[in-house]
Amino acid sequence: MTTAARPRETQVARSARTRAALLAAARTLFAEQGFAQTGREEIAKRAGVTRGALYHHFASKTEVAAAVVEELEAELVDLVVAAALPGDGVLDQLHRGCRAYMEACADPTMARILADAPAVLGLEHCRALDAAACVPLLAEVFALAAAEGIEVPGHPDVMARLLLGLLNEAAALIAASPRDAALRDRVCTSVDLCLTRLFGPAPAPD
Repeated sequence: MTTAARPRETQVARSARTRAALLAAARTLFAEQGFAQTGREEIAKRAGVTRGALYHHFASKTEVAAAVVEELEAELVDLVVAAALPGDGVLDQLHRGCRAYMEACADPTMARILADAPAVLGLEHCRALDAAACVPLLAEVFALAAAEGIEVPGHPDVMARLLLGLLNEAAALIAASPRDAALRDRVCTSVDLCLTRLFGPAPAPD
Protein backbone atom coordinates (compact mmCIF):
# COMPACT_ATOMS: atom_id res chain seq x y z
CA MET A 1 0.00 0.00 0.00
CA THR A 2 1.44 3.33 -1.01
CA THR A 3 0.97 6.60 0.80
CA ALA A 4 0.27 9.66 -1.26
CA ALA A 5 3.09 12.16 -1.12
CA ARG A 6 2.32 15.38 0.70
CA PRO A 7 1.93 18.27 -1.73
CA ARG A 8 4.91 20.57 -1.86
CA GLU A 9 4.48 23.98 -0.34
CA THR A 10 4.50 26.59 -3.05
CA GLN A 11 6.89 29.52 -3.07
CA VAL A 12 3.95 31.88 -2.58
CA ALA A 13 2.76 29.93 0.47
CA ARG A 14 6.30 29.81 1.94
CA SER A 15 6.69 33.54 1.41
CA ALA A 16 3.34 34.27 3.07
CA ARG A 17 4.22 32.03 6.01
CA THR A 18 7.59 33.74 6.48
CA ARG A 19 6.04 37.20 6.33
CA ALA A 20 3.38 36.21 8.87
CA ALA A 21 6.07 34.83 11.21
CA LEU A 22 8.07 38.05 10.93
CA LEU A 23 5.05 40.21 11.69
CA ALA A 24 4.06 38.06 14.66
CA ALA A 25 7.61 38.25 16.04
CA ALA A 26 7.85 42.00 15.48
CA ARG A 27 4.48 42.58 17.08
CA THR A 28 5.51 40.68 20.21
CA LEU A 29 8.86 42.44 20.47
CA PHE A 30 7.44 45.93 19.82
CA ALA A 31 4.86 45.31 22.53
CA GLU A 32 7.41 43.94 25.01
CA GLN A 33 10.23 46.46 24.60
CA GLY A 34 9.17 49.12 22.12
CA PHE A 35 10.26 49.94 18.59
CA ALA A 36 13.50 51.71 19.45
CA GLN A 37 14.85 48.81 21.52
CA THR A 38 14.06 46.15 18.92
CA GLY A 39 16.57 45.27 16.20
CA ARG A 40 15.86 43.63 12.85
CA GLU A 41 18.15 40.74 13.68
CA GLU A 42 16.17 40.14 16.86
CA ILE A 43 12.94 40.04 14.86
CA ALA A 44 14.41 37.51 12.44
CA LYS A 45 15.69 35.34 15.31
CA ARG A 46 12.32 35.40 17.10
CA ALA A 47 10.57 34.48 13.83
CA GLY A 48 12.99 31.59 13.22
CA VAL A 49 14.17 32.90 9.85
CA THR A 50 17.39 34.32 8.44
CA ARG A 51 18.21 38.02 8.25
CA GLY A 52 18.14 37.64 4.48
CA ALA A 53 14.52 36.49 4.66
CA LEU A 54 13.62 39.56 6.70
CA TYR A 55 15.43 41.89 4.28
CA HIS A 56 13.62 40.21 1.37
CA HIS A 57 10.24 41.17 2.83
CA PHE A 58 11.05 44.49 4.51
CA ALA A 59 13.65 47.05 3.48
CA SER A 60 13.71 48.66 6.92
CA LYS A 61 12.47 48.25 10.47
CA THR A 62 10.06 51.11 9.82
CA GLU A 63 8.47 49.06 7.03
CA VAL A 64 8.00 46.22 9.53
CA ALA A 65 6.35 48.63 11.97
CA ALA A 66 4.03 49.97 9.25
CA ALA A 67 2.93 46.43 8.37
CA VAL A 68 2.32 45.60 12.04
CA VAL A 69 0.20 48.74 12.51
CA GLU A 70 -1.79 47.98 9.33
CA GLU A 71 -2.45 44.50 10.69
CA LEU A 72 -3.62 45.97 14.02
CA GLU A 73 -5.90 48.43 12.21
CA ALA A 74 -7.55 45.56 10.31
CA GLU A 75 -8.02 43.61 13.55
CA LEU A 76 -9.56 46.66 15.22
CA VAL A 77 -12.07 47.05 12.39
CA ASP A 78 -13.04 43.38 12.68
CA LEU A 79 -13.37 43.73 16.45
CA VAL A 80 -15.53 46.86 16.15
CA VAL A 81 -17.84 45.22 13.60
CA ALA A 82 -18.23 42.10 15.75
CA ALA A 83 -19.01 44.20 18.84
CA ALA A 84 -21.53 46.36 16.97
CA LEU A 85 -23.51 43.61 15.25
CA PRO A 86 -25.63 42.58 18.28
CA GLY A 87 -26.78 46.19 18.71
CA ASP A 88 -30.44 47.14 18.53
CA GLY A 89 -30.41 49.57 15.63
CA VAL A 90 -27.68 51.76 14.18
CA LEU A 91 -27.25 54.06 17.21
CA ASP A 92 -26.77 51.16 19.59
CA GLN A 93 -24.30 49.67 17.11
CA LEU A 94 -22.42 52.97 16.90
CA HIS A 95 -22.12 53.23 20.69
CA ARG A 96 -21.08 49.58 21.01
CA GLY A 97 -18.51 49.80 18.22
CA CYS A 98 -16.91 52.99 19.54
CA ARG A 99 -16.65 51.61 23.06
CA ALA A 100 -15.11 48.36 21.75
CA TYR A 101 -12.52 50.38 19.82
CA MET A 102 -11.52 52.37 22.88
CA GLU A 103 -11.44 49.39 25.23
CA ALA A 104 -9.27 47.43 22.78
CA CYS A 105 -6.64 50.14 23.16
CA ALA A 106 -6.29 49.17 26.83
CA ASP A 107 -4.77 45.86 25.77
CA PRO A 108 -1.04 46.22 26.64
CA THR A 109 0.08 44.82 23.28
CA MET A 110 -2.16 47.16 21.36
CA ALA A 111 -1.44 50.12 23.65
CA ARG A 112 2.34 50.20 23.34
CA ILE A 113 2.39 49.72 19.58
CA LEU A 114 -0.27 52.38 18.99
CA ALA A 115 1.46 54.77 21.39
CA ASP A 116 4.78 54.34 19.51
CA ALA A 117 3.27 54.50 16.02
CA PRO A 118 3.12 58.30 15.46
CA ALA A 119 6.77 58.75 16.44
CA VAL A 120 7.85 55.77 14.32
CA LEU A 121 5.73 56.22 11.21
CA GLY A 122 4.85 59.90 11.39
CA LEU A 123 1.54 61.39 12.37
CA GLU A 124 0.33 61.83 8.79
CA HIS A 125 1.05 58.19 7.93
CA CYS A 126 -0.86 57.03 11.01
CA ARG A 127 -3.79 59.30 10.14
CA ALA A 128 -3.85 57.92 6.60
CA LEU A 129 -3.90 54.34 7.88
CA ASP A 130 -6.73 55.19 10.29
CA ALA A 131 -8.74 56.91 7.59
CA ALA A 132 -8.33 54.05 5.11
CA ALA A 133 -9.46 51.50 7.70
CA CYS A 134 -12.20 53.41 9.51
CA VAL A 135 -13.74 56.19 7.42
CA PRO A 136 -15.53 53.79 5.01
CA LEU A 137 -16.94 51.92 8.01
CA LEU A 138 -18.23 55.12 9.63
CA ALA A 139 -19.64 56.33 6.30
CA GLU A 140 -21.61 53.08 6.07
CA VAL A 141 -22.93 53.61 9.62
CA PHE A 142 -24.06 57.13 8.75
CA ALA A 143 -25.83 55.86 5.62
CA LEU A 144 -27.71 53.34 7.76
CA ALA A 145 -28.52 56.10 10.24
CA ALA A 146 -30.02 58.24 7.47
CA ALA A 147 -32.07 55.25 6.31
CA GLU A 148 -33.47 54.97 9.85
CA GLY A 149 -34.41 58.66 9.81
CA ILE A 150 -31.56 59.73 12.11
CA GLU A 151 -30.03 63.06 11.18
CA VAL A 152 -26.27 63.08 10.74
CA PRO A 153 -25.00 66.60 11.52
CA GLY A 154 -22.98 68.15 8.74
CA HIS A 155 -21.52 66.33 5.75
CA PRO A 156 -21.27 62.56 6.36
CA ASP A 157 -17.69 62.24 5.11
CA VAL A 158 -16.54 65.21 7.19
CA MET A 159 -18.39 63.90 10.24
CA ALA A 160 -16.77 60.48 9.78
CA ARG A 161 -13.32 62.06 9.89
CA LEU A 162 -14.19 64.26 12.86
CA LEU A 163 -15.57 61.31 14.80
CA LEU A 164 -12.47 59.28 13.93
CA GLY A 165 -10.34 62.12 15.33
CA LEU A 166 -12.34 62.05 18.56
CA LEU A 167 -11.94 58.28 18.85
CA ASN A 168 -8.22 58.45 18.13
CA GLU A 169 -7.70 61.04 20.87
CA ALA A 170 -9.71 58.85 23.24
CA ALA A 171 -7.66 55.81 22.23
CA ALA A 172 -4.41 57.73 22.77
CA LEU A 173 -5.47 58.70 26.29
CA ILE A 174 -6.29 55.08 27.11
CA ALA A 175 -3.16 53.68 25.41
CA ALA A 176 -0.94 56.04 27.43
CA SER A 177 -2.25 54.53 30.71
CA PRO A 178 -3.75 51.16 29.73
CA ARG A 179 -3.99 49.86 33.31
CA ASP A 180 -5.89 52.90 34.60
CA ALA A 181 -9.46 51.52 34.62
CA ALA A 182 -10.87 54.73 36.11
CA LEU A 183 -9.39 56.80 33.28
CA ARG A 184 -10.72 54.34 30.71
CA ASP A 185 -14.22 54.63 32.19
CA ARG A 186 -14.04 58.44 32.12
CA VAL A 187 -12.92 58.47 28.51
CA CYS A 188 -15.55 55.95 27.36
CA THR A 189 -18.30 57.79 29.25
CA SER A 190 -17.26 61.11 27.73
CA VAL A 191 -17.30 59.68 24.21
CA ASP A 192 -20.72 58.09 24.85
CA LEU A 193 -22.03 61.51 25.88
CA CYS A 194 -20.61 63.11 22.74
CA LEU A 195 -22.26 60.47 20.56
CA THR A 196 -25.56 61.01 22.38
CA ARG A 197 -25.39 64.78 21.84
CA LEU A 198 -24.57 64.33 18.15
CA PHE A 199 -26.83 61.46 17.15
CA GLY A 200 -29.08 60.61 20.08
CA PRO A 201 -28.93 58.00 22.86
CA ALA A 202 -28.52 54.31 22.29
CA PRO A 203 -31.76 52.45 23.06
CA ALA A 204 -32.15 51.27 26.65
CA PRO A 205 -31.76 47.51 27.10
CA ASP A 206 -35.01 45.55 27.50
